[in-house]
Amino acid sequence: MAFVPKFSIIFQTKSISLPCRSHPTTLEIEQLLSNIKTTVADTSSAEAICSSLSQLTGLYNCMNNLLNSSSIQVLMSSGQIKKWVNELVDESVRFLDICGSISDILSEVKDHIRDLVCALRRRNCDHLIIENCIMEYNCFRKKMRKHVKGLTSSLKQVDNFSSGGSVVVDSDNHQLAEVIRAVIGVSEMTILVFESLFAFFSGSVSKPNRWSIVVSKLMHKEMVACEDQKVNGSVNDFESIDAALRILCKYGTINNNGNVQIVQCRLESVGAHI
Repeated sequence: MAFVPKFSIIFQTKSISLPCRSHPTTLEIEQLLSNIKTTVADTSSAEAICSSLSQLTGLYNCMNNLLNSSSIQVLMSSGQIKKWVNELVDESVRFLDICGSISDILSEVKDHIRDLVCALRRRNCDHLIIENCIMEYNCFRKKMRKHVKGLTSSLKQVDNFSSGGSVVVDSDNHQLAEVIRAVIGVSEMTILVFESLFAFFSGSVSKPNRWSIVVSKLMHKEMVACEDQKVNGSVNDFESIDAALRILCKYGTINNNGNVQIVQCRLESVGAHI
């Protein structure tokens, strides 16, 4: 989605003054924002998602250091941006609510993956038990997609929160303007990373036939190593699991060790990243 700046910064000219030196942390934040943009575009693999979330963590640590510095706290206590600071707090609370929902989703995914892996590892396990586990997982996936759709709507509300507002900053408050731009940049990047995560959760189910063929070929060749299963780097990991489970239901588990191992490997890979 295209970024719409939440606030425009309006400068009030008071006097002619020399440019102030940029705060070193704001420069670091700008660099981190640039780095994340190159990573967040890939929503297909758990590894890419983990990398973008890790970088986002570093970005927030940097922002935390900036906002906790005494000089910046003095600037942020300025009466002219009091309303903006209050709105920023409200936005942060909304982000935290979304984070709580993400945590719940990940916990459920982990539980279902564990149950599936345990069922597949039992050599003498009744095929019906495995089918039931798969059915429960598929039902969860449908619920998860619906939940993610709701979270995406919530994220759009955060993105539009205080849209069109403006922050009035004096021309000699160059550093304050930089801090405000940095905060807005971090907010926008958070939305972008979360959107990437939600796209990963949802997965694509538009081409099941192609993936059924791919998974079938993998089973016949007994290519059970994880690196051999990721045929196309643009394929979502959840989509890959869904396709493998469809094949497992179709052909069964008896005398199909390659089939079972492919599913196990994919499940364990995603579970490890979670």
